[in-house]
Amino acid sequence: MEEHRVSIISPYRDAAPFLPGLMASVLAHSHPHWELLLIDDGSNDAGPALAAEAADADARIRPLQAPPRPGGSRGGPWWPRNHGLAQATAPWVAFLDADDLWHPRKLERQLAFHQAAGLAISVTGYGRFGAEGLRLADWRLPPARFGYSTLQRFNVIPMLTLLARRELLAAGFQPCPHEDYLCWLDLFRRQPSLRCHTLSELLAFYRVHPGNLTGARWSMPLWTYRVYRAHGAGRLASAAALLPWGLGQASVALRSRRHPLQLALDQALALDPPLPLPPPD
Repeated sequence: MEEHRVSIISPYRDAAPFLPGLMASVLAHSHPHWELLLIDDGSNDAGPALAAEAADADARIRPLQAPPRPGGSRGGPWWPRNHGLAQATAPWVAFLDADDLWHPRKLERQLAFHQAAGLAISVTGYGRFGAEGLRLADWRLPPARFGYSTLQRFNVIPMLTLLARRELLAAGFQPCPHEDYLCWLDLFRRQPSLRCHTLSELLAFYRVHPGNLTGARWSMPLWTYRVYRAHGAGRLASAAALLPWGLGQASVALRSRRHPLQLALDQALALDPPLPLPPPD
């Protein structure tokens, strides 16, 4: 079963309220061949103790400590994610932040999807939920297939849904906000024949709360501009690219409002098989 093992990379800092839910989400999986790398990035709460206790109960859980950051900076999850990639041992990698959740059949369904289509990378649909009532607000679904030209306009790879061959991410993440977007752009530029396919099922769940990095909406255009610059585009080209990026952001938001989910989070997690998602209008 080595070929089907997945390294799940989960960085966290001061996330004690969320870690039990994350670990329960992974432990409930129908696919048992995984390792969960819980990477502490300088927590001051009970999170590391919770991770150590869980590791004592299940050897597939590996509590790790991210090394000191270069220059002592504390910004962004790129550093602990890179540490997780360096420590991962499975052929496949996936990313699950401490405040997000997966459907218990995500890995099983996604690995079968990979095998059937001979894929090296894929994503899935996901729902968004808030703390109040734990009801799903909407669902989002990337295009069925896309490549570098699509990514140049907009980040269509939701990180919490990604499953990829570990060697594809050997270069790691760079120290900037939206480090995932920059990673995808660089990856697809290096390998232009690489295509990402989407499994159109509701398999991941993104928690919306004030602490989300992407909740800083007014900072996102600047972060995206810096991604384009780090990717090698000039100042004018990077500024011009913000227009299609903004249109893409608006399109996703409008489609989501037209496709609400009248479904509680616990109902969505219990669906078997998972909910299929039609292409957005």
